[in-house]
Amino acid sequence: MRIRTISVVAGVILLSGCSATSGPSPDPEVATLQSAGPSAAPSATPRERPVVGPDEGAEEFDRYVAVYADCLRDNGVAVADGAKPSIAEGPKGEAAKKKCEHLYPETWMDRERRTDPEFEDRLRDTARCLEGKGHDVTVGGDPVSIRYAGNASANRAYDDQVACEKDAFKASLKKYAKAG
Repeated sequence: MRIRTISVVAGVILLSGCSATSGPSPDPEVATLQSAGPSAAPSATPRERPVVGPDEGAEEFDRYVAVYADCLRDNGVAVADGAKPSIAEGPKGEAAKKKCEHLYPETWMDRERRTDPEFEDRLRDTARCLEGKGHDVTVGGDPVSIRYAGNASANRAYDDQVACEKDAFKASLKKYAKAG
């Protein structure tokens, strides 16, 4: 009977050594697998900003900016009118900006610049097309873009640039076609 009691006590001691502990192992040389518990909330992926497509103009851009400005106002920020509403610095302004930033529009070219790994190649195709139409252009800068000698050259090339971009980016333009 005494051997049986000793066996039971020894078994209990051994089993208690196998139970989970809440802290790290006191012996740093013993490798253990420790997992972080489940996170409080899953990481949300950032929402994409609205895109002003190649066949849309300033009116569409302004409509999106108005939605963005309304969001800022709804979050307690006084918003000045302008192309991009200015936001007062401070915790309240930063919080509203972070909450509403997904509403500020981007152009389709900005989206392509950010997402298309072949963007620079397509931009070079656009430059070659413009050169073929008699415009003196280069590709460069940060961010990389079509560059002209001056505003007058850029203004003269505007319609040709739109046509050349549509040709160079024709595979991507399907993404921006409005349904309906």
